[in-house]
Amino acid sequence: MANEGRRCECICKRDLTLNIGKEEQRLFECGKVYPCTIRKHFLHKDQYKIYGKEYALSCSKEKFDEYFQLKRSRYY
Repeated sequence: MANEGRRCECICKRDLTLNIGKEEQRLFECGKVYPCTIRKHFLHKDQYKIYGKEYALSCSKEKFDEYFQLKRSRYY
């Protein structure tokens, strides 16, 4: 993971799908754990990046909260 920020893991709360051409692809699967980074900035909104098998998703806190939940860990 090349991006700077706090590295952690998140759990997908519901499937995240995307239509690519005529096919619908599931990018993130409900219940699975994915690595992510959180970049906090004092002037801008926090930015979240979630790393799936084939795709990485960058999103705002609002979109992150809709689909993901941070996994609790004793390290962060």
